[in-house]
Amino acid sequence: MFDRRDFLKTCGAGGGALALAGTSRLAFGATQANSYDTLVVVFLRGGMDGLSLFSPGGSNANRAAYETARPSLKVPLSGAGAGLAVSSDQWRLHPRAAQLRDLYTGGKLAVVLGAGMPAPVTRSHFDAQINMEVGLAGQGGGIGWLTRVLESANLPGTVQIPAVSAGSITSTSLLGSTEAITLGSGSDFRIDSGSWAWNVEPDFRTTAPPGARGLFGVLPDLWTAAGDFEAAGRQTLDALNVIKPIDFAAYAPANGAVYDSASGFAQQLKMLAQLIKRDVGLRIATIDLGGWDTHDGQGNPANSYDYFGNKVEELSKGLGAFYADLNGSGAANYASTTSVVVMSEFGRRVRENDDGGTDHGYGNIMLALGGSVNGGQTFGNFAGLSTAQLFEGADVMVTTDYRRVMSEAVIRRLRNPNVYYAFPGYSGYTPLGIFQGTDLTPTGNDRIFANGFQ
Repeated sequence: MFDRRDFLKTCGAGGGALALAGTSRLAFGATQANSYDTLVVVFLRGGMDGLSLFSPGGSNANRAAYETARPSLKVPLSGAGAGLAVSSDQWRLHPRAAQLRDLYTGGKLAVVLGAGMPAPVTRSHFDAQINMEVGLAGQGGGIGWLTRVLESANLPGTVQIPAVSAGSITSTSLLGSTEAITLGSGSDFRIDSGSWAWNVEPDFRTTAPPGARGLFGVLPDLWTAAGDFEAAGRQTLDALNVIKPIDFAAYAPANGAVYDSASGFAQQLKMLAQLIKRDVGLRIATIDLGGWDTHDGQGNPANSYDYFGNKVEELSKGLGAFYADLNGSGAANYASTTSVVVMSEFGRRVRENDDGGTDHGYGNIMLALGGSVNGGQTFGNFAGLSTAQLFEGADVMVTTDYRRVMSEAVIRRLRNPNVYYAFPGYSGYTPLGIFQGTDLTPTGNDRIFANGFQ
């Protein structure tokens, strides 16, 4: 079969821009919230310090050990920079995570404790990120785990944009996919191919020399034959006629949501919100927020210098705006069909170092956000902060396999049971109860026998 997505991915003219083709619903907006779910995976690159974003609270038995290990970097319980108490003060969110606190107390945000990759253990950013994004200890042959999710999803060929990697490069978790496109901003939604002479109205220039025709004007003449290839081309042009008039810069977020114009992370979330509302079929999106490698000068919320707090605020405000924008009522309740999972390659050492920072660790936290998340609580076990409870006497222990969290999102929200195909070598999945939805029997998607061949 040769469907529109195949055409969009292989046609040299238009490339990634054509992949954003839509249907007539784009012009008038969806009449109801999407019938499918979208999973947004946020990767905090650099090894985010989970013990500063989510620290033991005043009623937590690990508080004393936490304060001993971090005399300078601890998030205080009172006074300037005091953490935001949640779960009966068992835990404290960073004081600059006000939006995350509100989502948590509102039952829309959950925290997974002791999350990470159980094996192989590595404190290398590169190796840890590859292991997690490929999904099988780095031996994936350039194929990301989300690519395998898409491959096994049996999506209709008419889905316009199954996956988007927000940013300038494709995330490793989507490598090898012919379904995913990479977009840094809404300005990429256009034809950008050929020499400058092709880039005339109606693509870029407001005026053109007499007789000049742009790429968008020439392509219809090339696709007049009756073959499947030409039919796909004409269908793509029809879709471009719908999407071209959309002014992404003029987009007005709903419900008073404000995306920080100075934050690339927030602006990419804004772009994803628009795509979700346009009902283009977006099932998976990835987005990065880097800068979490805080070996020195990590900062402290009680002091004027708080580098880590700046990053937390960008994360919190961005996710807060994203949820508010999607959280409509009735037909506009896109938050109910959008789930966000936030992860990092590993956590930081429990004990602060002599340079005012923290070094590479092991266990961390994960965040789950959405209208279908059982929020306002923690999931998984926290092994503790005494020396005997730490991994190699130094790091938070991994007690929750990150693949278990992702598998639950894929099964309950994307309704795809093929999690053992997405994560080769993973077994024994059971849900934690983070996401609402129906449990399906996890499978490995045996593609050899899928067509009934015996």
